[in-house]
Amino acid sequence: MGAEKKRKTLDRFLYFFPFQLVLLHLKRNHFLLFFWLVLFAFTTQSFANKLGIPYLFLAPEYQGKVDIWSFAILGFSLGAFIMAFNIYSYILHAKRFPFLGTLQRPFLKFCINNSIIPLIFFATYIYCSADFLKKTELLSSTRIVTYMLAFVAGNLLFIVIAAAYFFPTNKNIYKITGNTAEQLEELIRKKRSGFRRPSSFTFRDRYKNKWRVDSYLSNPIKVMLARDTEHYESETLKKVFFQNHVNASLFESILVVIFLLIGAFQFNSFFVIPAAASACLVFTVILMLISILMSWLKGWTFSFLLVLILILDLTTGRWDFLSYRNQVYGLNYNNEPVQYNTAVIDSLNQSLLSVASDKAEHIEILNEWLIEKRKKQKDPTYKPKLIIINASGGGLRSSLWTLKCMQVCDSLMNGTLMADTKLLTGSSGGTIGAAYFRELHLQRDKLKHGLYSDFFLNNISKDALNRTLFTFATNDIFVRFRNREYSDFSYTLDRGMTFEDEMNRNTDWLLNKRIADYNAEVRSGKIPMMVISPSVVNDGRRLLISSQPLSYFTYQDPEKLEQLNLAMENLEFNLLFKDHNAENLRMITALRMNSTFPYILPFPALPTDPQVEIMDAGLRDNFGTKISVRYIHEFSDWIEKNTSGIILLQIRDTEKITETQETDHSYLTKFTNPIGSFYGNLFNDQEYNMDQFMDISSEAINTPIYKIPLEIRYSPGEHIALSWHLTKLEKKKIVQSINAPWNRDALQKMQDLLKD
Repeated sequence: MGAEKKRKTLDRFLYFFPFQLVLLHLKRNHFLLFFWLVLFAFTTQSFANKLGIPYLFLAPEYQGKVDIWSFAILGFSLGAFIMAFNIYSYILHAKRFPFLGTLQRPFLKFCINNSIIPLIFFATYIYCSADFLKKTELLSSTRIVTYMLAFVAGNLLFIVIAAAYFFPTNKNIYKITGNTAEQLEELIRKKRSGFRRPSSFTFRDRYKNKWRVDSYLSNPIKVMLARDTEHYESETLKKVFFQNHVNASLFESILVVIFLLIGAFQFNSFFVIPAAASACLVFTVILMLISILMSWLKGWTFSFLLVLILILDLTTGRWDFLSYRNQVYGLNYNNEPVQYNTAVIDSLNQSLLSVASDKAEHIEILNEWLIEKRKKQKDPTYKPKLIIINASGGGLRSSLWTLKCMQVCDSLMNGTLMADTKLLTGSSGGTIGAAYFRELHLQRDKLKHGLYSDFFLNNISKDALNRTLFTFATNDIFVRFRNREYSDFSYTLDRGMTFEDEMNRNTDWLLNKRIADYNAEVRSGKIPMMVISPSVVNDGRRLLISSQPLSYFTYQDPEKLEQLNLAMENLEFNLLFKDHNAENLRMITALRMNSTFPYILPFPALPTDPQVEIMDAGLRDNFGTKISVRYIHEFSDWIEKNTSGIILLQIRDTEKITETQETDHSYLTKFTNPIGSFYGNLFNDQEYNMDQFMDISSEAINTPIYKIPLEIRYSPGEHIALSWHLTKLEKKKIVQSINAPWNRDALQKMQDLLKD
C-alpha cells in the first residue's frame, strides 16, 4: 500500500499540469519559444550586445528618462505578450487537456498553470536589470527596488485588466449546458444505462494526442487532482473550447486595434513608449494575429500565411500603392526619374572646363583663408597648416565623441578650428556630431550656452532610438497610412522621418536647414566644406553630397577610363538630381542617408529608373579617407606652394588595430569563421587600404601630412554599443576619454604642429 501511495504521489508530480505544459512547448511550440528565446537573449545580453539592444530592455527610457514609468510601461507591455502567449497556447493546445472544460474559468486556470516560463523570465529579468542599473546606470539600491516594483506592478495591471474581461466571459461545461455537476452526472448515467452503438467520434478517439494530467494548480498556491473526462460528451466539451477561443480572439482583436491606434499619436510624447515595450508589443501583435487566424482556420493557418506572404511579395514589386519606400526629403519624386545606367553615369563625367571652374571656386576660398592667416601673423610669406577632419561612424557614441573632440580642439586653437579646417567628412554618427559642431560654431553668437558647454553634449547624446522603433512597431511593420508635407512635396511618414525629427529635436532644430543654405558660409571661409558620401546599395558607388560643386571629386580622364578600364565610382548628388530639386535636400536627411544602418533605419530610395537605394557611408569608407586623399591630390599644387603641411585630424570611436584574439576551435566556430571573419574584419580591411592610400599620397606631395588620431580605447571585455541609445556610464566613458594619455599626447602634438 505504501508503494502504491508513493507511485501515485510520483505520478501526480510528474504529470503536474505546469510541467506537462513546459514539455508540450518544448516538443511542439518552437515558433512560440523563439520569441521567449529572443527576450531571454536580450535580457542576459547574449544577443545584439554590440548594437546596444539589450540596454533598451534593461534600462528602458520613457520621455528621455529611466524611471518608474518606463519600467511600469515595459511591465505592462510584457503582460500583453504573456497574455498573447497564453491565448496562443490555449487555442492551439487546450484540446489536448479535456479536463479543463470541467473547471470553473478554464482559460484562467490554464494561464495559472502556463506560468513557469513567464516566471523564469521575470526572475531573470529582475536579476539582470537590477545588476545592470547598479553597474551601468549607477543607481542606488532604493531606486532599483522601486523600478523593479514598478515593473511588476505594470505587469499585474495588465493581468487584472485581462482577468476583468475573462472572468465574466469564460465558461465551462456546466455553464454551456445549463446543468449543475450533479445534474450532468445523472444525465450521463442515464445515457450509459441505455443501448448505444459505439461511436468512433468519442472525445478520446478524436484527440488521440491527449496529454496525461493528474494534478493542476487551481490557484497560484493550491494543487488539485484533475477530473476524469471520459464520460463527457465530446461535442459539449468542444463547445466549451470553441466559446473560449471566440472570447480570446475578441480580446486579441481589441488589443491589436488599440495597438495600431496608439501609433497614430506618435507625435505626442505621452504615447511614445520605451523601445523594449514596442518590441514586446510587436511580438504580442504577431502572436495575436496568428492566434485569431488559428481560431478560424485551424490547421490551414500556416498554409494561409505562406500563401499570403507569397502574394504580398509578388504584388509589392508591381503595385506602387503596396510598395512603401522611404524617400529623400526635399527631392521631387513627381518628375520623370533619372535613368540610372552606365551611359547616363558616364555622361555625368564633366568636362575639364567644369572641373577647372569648380576647383577655382574652392581655391578662391583657400586664398581668402591664406590672406587672413598672413594678416594675423603679419607675415606675407607665412605658410599655415591646413586641417582636414575625418570622423568615423559608430552611431550615437561617435556623434558624442566627435562633438567632444571638436569642442576641445577648437578651445585649444582659440576658436579657429572651423576656419583652419577646409574639409570635413566621415560617416554615420561622426558626421552628425561634426555637422552639429559646425552649425553651433556658425551660431555661436546667438547661443544661450557657451560653445564648449556640456549642454550640447547632453543634446547630441539623447536617445534617438525609442521613438524610431516605436514608429517601426506601430506604423512601418503593418501599415503606413500617413504623409508629411515638406517643401511643397508629400512623403510617407515612417521611421526614417521619425529619426530625423528626433535628431532635430535633440539638436534644437539647428540642422533643419537645406544643404544649399551652407554655400555662402563655406565660400566666406566661416566654416569648412562638408562632403557626405553615402553608399549606393545596388552597385556600391558613392553619392557625394555637399553645398559646393564637386566635379573635381567625380571627374575621370576619358583616356584613362578607356586605357585602364576604370569605372565611375563617385556620383555628384547635385548634378545627378539637378531636375529633381536637389538644392532642397535637408541637411538632417543627408546625414541620415549617411547613417542608414540596415533594419534600424530604412534604405532611402532615389528617383531613378531602376530605383536605387542608399545606405551608410561606412559600407565603403568609415572615415572619409578616400575623399581626403582625393582632395589632397586635386589641390596638391596649391597646398605645396602655400602651406607648411596638412594636419589630418582623425576622430575615431574605436582603437585603430586591436590585439589579435585567439579564436574558439569549436565545430560551430569553424563553420562560421569564413563568413564571420570577413565581416568582423571589414573595418580592419578598410584601415589597411586607407593607410596604403595615405602612404601613396604622402609620397606624391612635397608637403608633409600629419595624422592626429583621437580615439576611444577599450579594456578587454569592455565596449560601448554601436547604437542610437547610450547609457549613463557609456556617456561618461566617452566624454572622459578625451583625457586619456594617448589623446592628451595627440592634442599636444597638434598644438606643437600649429605653433611651428
